[in-house]
Amino acid sequence: MNDGKNDITDLEKLHKKLRKHVVAQIKEWDSFVYASDNGFYQGYEEIKINGCRPTEERFTRYKIDKYLSKEKIALDIGCNCGFFTIHLSKFLKYVDGVEINPYLTDIGNDTKEFLDINNLDFHTSGFEEFSTDKKYDIIFSLANDNTIDGKTKFTFMEYINKIQNLLKPNGLLMWETVSMDTYDPELFDPKRKLFEEFFDLLEERMVKSEYPVNVPERRFLVLQKKD
Repeated sequence: MNDGKNDITDLEKLHKKLRKHVVAQIKEWDSFVYASDNGFYQGYEEIKINGCRPTEERFTRYKIDKYLSKEKIALDIGCNCGFFTIHLSKFLKYVDGVEINPYLTDIGNDTKEFLDINNLDFHTSGFEEFSTDKKYDIIFSLANDNTIDGKTKFTFMEYINKIQNLLKPNGLLMWETVSMDTYDPELFDPKRKLFEEFFDLLEERMVKSEYPVNVPERRFLVLQKKD
């Protein structure tokens, strides 16, 4: 008679698969890894994973529900392990997530399969090399335009130009500052001037951020591509 004590739940099986990717990343990825003690930068309560930045709470803090619909497609640049991208897929017609680290896209794909999500693709690529014929209604650049892992190649102008080219007319850019920009006008003001040239500012607010601990808030902007 099986008393159930040796049974492994589906969620536990998922956690085991995801941890294998974390271990492989630690051994084989030759660059900085954004992660908490358990190896996850993003957390996702839906699958009981804790991380430095909790997905559901971030989504609530950004207050972006009104901009999302099942008629829109989106791109998430530098999507890490993809938990935030996966959460976005619930509110959109389709989402593409771009992430240069293959171990993180493996985590995203395993989670996507576990949750039976069919309106999402993860692409293992730097944003510089990412290629598509799609034009997006919304692009997310969440603390990603200048990364400390040494993988960013674009200048800020090149980064914005590519976003411009990927957005539909009047498309939206959801923007979150990298940690160093948040409190330093000398770093952020030149970016703001470039935004003013190419976008209309719809909203701007400070949002709580748990990572890094010396940056308790980040600046979040909703920008609309000018005609």
